[in-house]
Amino acid sequence: MSRTGFFGQVVVVTLLGFLVAAAPVAAQLIVDGDFEGIKAGKYLRRDDKGQDWYESRLDTKEGRGLLKLSTRKIGGNRTHKAIIKAHPELNTYLTQRFTSGQKGDFTVQFDVYIKEILPDDNRSAFFMVGSDKDGKKGPNSTGVERFVFMGFENAAEPGKINLFARESKTKWENKTIVAPNLELGEWHTIIVNIHVADQIYEVSIKGVMDEPTALDAFRAGKRVPKRLTHLSFASWNDGAGTFYVDNVSATKEVSGL
Repeated sequence: MSRTGFFGQVVVVTLLGFLVAAAPVAAQLIVDGDFEGIKAGKYLRRDDKGQDWYESRLDTKEGRGLLKLSTRKIGGNRTHKAIIKAHPELNTYLTQRFTSGQKGDFTVQFDVYIKEILPDDNRSAFFMVGSDKDGKKGPNSTGVERFVFMGFENAAEPGKINLFARESKTKWENKTIVAPNLELGEWHTIIVNIHVADQIYEVSIKGVMDEPTALDAFRAGKRVPKRLTHLSFASWNDGAGTFYVDNVSATKEVSGL
């Protein structure tokens, strides 16, 4: 082989190696998304002030106790998972901080299994991404802290549920139905692509939606949150339901260099 041919191959191999190294990789923004490393419900509820799951609403000891770790087989899922139980008078949150505040694009994915939504208010199993702006009652506890604001309701047909979103400054009756007539009592994988600077996010459900639905960020105050620091799942005193959560991830692309 000529020296020119040899060095040409070296250059090509080196360039390919550089391109592979420079390819974006997914950086994880949370920990214990599969709950397998969590041994008991008390560790889900306790805030260790670092990177962990915790019950953030602190609405009485009984309210906190509605967040539990489940090891039962649920809908074919035998692994560890979190459960929030319905209560018509109490609020319960499952929350985790991101490794750092997010101002760009990132993706959250999770599996959710709705057991029941109490009919009184007909809304629950809320999912929110936002902040702890006011420093009261925990992250995502008030509208001004929420960027992503979604939940579930009973559909008109028994055994069916709707995934809905609150956009901009809408009233409850003007909520957006993202996915109607999902099966109650089945696992659903929700994917949320968040674009903080653009004040929008896109939602899809594996095996259900061919194309994602684009939604405006929720806005309760004068402006949408510009820095997102926490994700939360919740059941409320005016939106009670029992549901399971598993396989939660929050990722953003970073340079592979």
